Amino acid sequence: MLPAMAWRPLVAAFTITCILVYTWLGHLVPSHRPFSGHGSLQPIPKKIWQINFNHPQYARLKEFVATWKDVNSAYEHTLLDKQAGEDIVRKHYGEHSERSMTYLELGSTILRADYLRYLVLAAEGGFYSDLDTHVVKPLDEWYSESPSRPVRALIGLEYDQLGGPRLIKGMYMPLQFCQWTLAISAHYPLMVSMVNSVTQDIQELARAHEVALPNLSPTNEEVLRTTGPVQWSRHVFAYLSSTTGTEVTHLNLTGLKEPKLFGDVMILPIDAFASNLGHSGSRGSVSNETLMWHTFQGAWKVEAPEPTSGSS
Repeated sequence: MLPAMAWRPLVAAFTITCILVYTWLGHLVPSHRPFSGHGSLQPIPKKIWQINFNHPQYARLKEFVATWKDVNSAYEHTLLDKQAGEDIVRKHYGEHSERSMTYLELGSTILRADYLRYLVLAAEGGFYSDLDTHVVKPLDEWYSESPSRPVRALIGLEYDQLGGPRLIKGMYMPLQFCQWTLAISAHYPLMVSMVNSVTQDIQELARAHEVALPNLSPTNEEVLRTTGPVQWSRHVFAYLSSTTGTEVTHLNLTGLKEPKLFGDVMILPIDAFASNLGHSGSRGSVSNETLMWHTFQGAWKVEAPEPTSGSS
């Protein structure tokens, strides 16, 4: 029998072999299973995603959408309507996976819009922004990276209590991250985890309401906690903590004035995505730090009617 020390090289070799085989097999997994989060992470792709589920005010939001395309001509821009959203979910998640079935059966436009951005970004990566936003600086100027300091996720603040009492209604954490605009690489573990949790929480919400998914009609607070910024913020904090090996809370970010890197996640200060908030330390107008502008038209709260036959 070999001494204990003699086993160590064999165990190490076996472990490395398993990792290599697992990685190799990962490249063979069909495209409808991106949720394992395996494999090497690529840079954030030059893709822009936006969602329009027959929004009744889209005619006047078109000019905002146009800025994302005009200012970033080297980027692939995709505007997902209801059918395109369902098609891309089927493409990446199959017809009968838990994620696909949850999305396809979901009746709430609000939950669908949130859920779809996570599903698409987990599968393909890129930049996402709501319809009621317009770009201020070209995406190529949003961040810089190097081989030793890569950026695989770009996340901005939407709210910072700055150590005081709650500033506005509808905020449930001392500091929250926005999901009206974000960027991330494909298969990024944070987004994969978000997809998994949202899938389960949507199902649990339907059970709590004692309705089937097509009939689920959540309150605004339920949206915020299930698919919105509260859910997203909890995941971001948990991921930053796991990445750094130490607990990351609002205390690490409150009053942030310049981008801060946690591993390969870059957290942007309030003015990057929300300079016109009027609270949370934002300037209240476009500044040199402003990357995009959110018009806060409450588009996510609108349950748009289905188009009538013959409408475009």
